[in-house]
Amino acid sequence: MRVEIIEEVGSEKPALVFPPDENYVDLRENPEAAGRVAAVREFPPLRNFLAAVNGADSIFTTASVQTKSDLPAAVSAGIAHEFALQAMLVFGEPSLNFERGRYLELTSGLKELLERDSADVVRAVLRISFCDFPGQNRSGYCLGVRLVAEGDSAQQAELRCGLALARLQQALLFRARSLKQQMSA
Repeated sequence: MRVEIIEEVGSEKPALVFPPDENYVDLRENPEAAGRVAAVREFPPLRNFLAAVNGADSIFTTASVQTKSDLPAAVSAGIAHEFALQAMLVFGEPSLNFERGRYLELTSGLKELLERDSADVVRAVLRISFCDFPGQNRSGYCLGVRLVAEGDSAQQAELRCGLALARLQQALLFRARSLKQQMSA
């Protein structure tokens, strides 16, 4: 898997906000609500990802998630289809969201783990961005993850994205355990 890390911390783009809006459902507190997320209905492998990443063993919370399927005319020459998934994550412990170093360490570790997968039909972009946390009246950071899988058909691209999502889930949970150990030491 090809992995790129982007830091938008010096950009002119407006900061993201967590929670994103008044309709936000905290899947850590209400895991059954995953079925109400439109992207889960469109892409069933997302249900397991959301359950694990927002679960008790994780230190993350998803802020948003969406999927997109591109038809042949919209993707590069030679590739029939692309399927993309994008998620925004924050740490479940609010104080961790204000430490840029935590996000740098997280993305570095994720890149190392994800690049062990030699598939070149999937790429990942890990994006550290500014994020406003109105509940804490502070600005901090969040992690945007974008997976894009290529395939000869829409089904193949979607399947490859599902496999990459499972790999991302494993990497996130591995980093979560590691970070928990560091914090308790």
